[in-house]
Amino acid sequence: MLRIRSCFSFIWIVIIVLSLNTCYLHAQAEKKPDPDVYYQDFEEFINVIKEIQNKYVDEIELRALLKNAYKGMLAGLDPYSQFIDSEHLEELKIETGGVFDGLGIEVVIKDGFLTVLTPIVDSPAFRAGVLIGDKIIKIEGKSTKDISIREAIDMFRGETHTKVTITVVHEGENEPVDITVERAKIHVKSTRGTRIVDAEGKIGYIAVTGFQDNTISDLDCAVEELEKQGMESLILDLRFNPGGLLNIAVDMADKFIKKGLIVSTKGRHKSQQHEYKAHVSGTYHNFPLIILINGGSASASEIVAGAVKDHKRGLLLGTKTFGKGSVQSLIPIENKDSALKLTTAKYYTPSGILIDELGIEPDIKVNLTKNEVRELHKYLIRINATDIRMKDKNGFIKGIEDSKDEGEFVDVQLSRAIDVLKGIRVYAKTTETD
Repeated sequence: MLRIRSCFSFIWIVIIVLSLNTCYLHAQAEKKPDPDVYYQDFEEFINVIKEIQNKYVDEIELRALLKNAYKGMLAGLDPYSQFIDSEHLEELKIETGGVFDGLGIEVVIKDGFLTVLTPIVDSPAFRAGVLIGDKIIKIEGKSTKDISIREAIDMFRGETHTKVTITVVHEGENEPVDITVERAKIHVKSTRGTRIVDAEGKIGYIAVTGFQDNTISDLDCAVEELEKQGMESLILDLRFNPGGLLNIAVDMADKFIKKGLIVSTKGRHKSQQHEYKAHVSGTYHNFPLIILINGGSASASEIVAGAVKDHKRGLLLGTKTFGKGSVQSLIPIENKDSALKLTTAKYYTPSGILIDELGIEPDIKVNLTKNEVRELHKYLIRINATDIRMKDKNGFIKGIEDSKDEGEFVDVQLSRAIDVLKGIRVYAKTTETD
């Protein structure tokens, strides 16, 4: 019986490899490879699968073996490419909808470690004290060594109100810390905290937390409301924003830039080479602008920040962004309810700077100590709670300015941005007088 099963498995392997051969020949046609080389490679692949199926201690279905092989192939390319089976493909659709059950953290593999890109503001992980740059070394006591992003997400997910304990090493520290987080339904909001932060300087504030389908309409409404309240300059907060949809990032940058290149993508093939340009129509008034950034600003956030900086449309203030500048395309697998999430291109700013790994440097660097970062987390949680209590019927906060009373926390980066915009306003008035 074992021999018959092995024989059938081998036949299926040959069929799969013949299919792979066809794909490989097509993809490599322009390179004119040595046929002996790739036939030897595929022969090795077949032999490895045969030996596993024949001699591994437990019987393994061929499909399961191949799925693991695909996962390994994709994981070996970069931290973002993944093989997504039918179950996880459905989950991915739920995730992009902005509502899901879990902890509320974005993770990547960085320097071989499962690393927190950013916790979503006011998510369970954020409230529990998970920080940007935390290395997650264990999940429920199980080591994360060699874990994939998808495996980690599976462990984070679970029913609302159940708990999971993660062991993290905070950036710059050596001792691991256990953090228990209660899972909840995560609602990713497009904007938060919309308000006038300085009445005298007529400075508005909007925090954008993600780049989703409704983000631009939410931003338009927020800007319109602030202008009704007399806003003359704006602070756009992209801290802790892990990104989202490319087209939404382009549309947001287009709101501030009248003409010229916003971002370009470059890959191996012409189909992956794109230039996205600004349009005059729909551009906001040319008010003074500061964008707040930090290590949790990634991907789409970096596209907006890079475009604004290169066009000198505004100033970036804070710390260097994460440096996630690659394009992932979702490629369905023919005749299978699965897909590849594959890196197919990289982002470049208008001046030609590669965002990937390098990140975007602020014009005005305002570093925070570890303690200030922790206090900022607590402060943003309080501000978010104030949002919920004080919003008017249209969802906006009126008449509230950030407190600077002695003993209360001051958002140093936001405070510095306010001071800079006040200075710009004074300078503009002096120039008009002269």
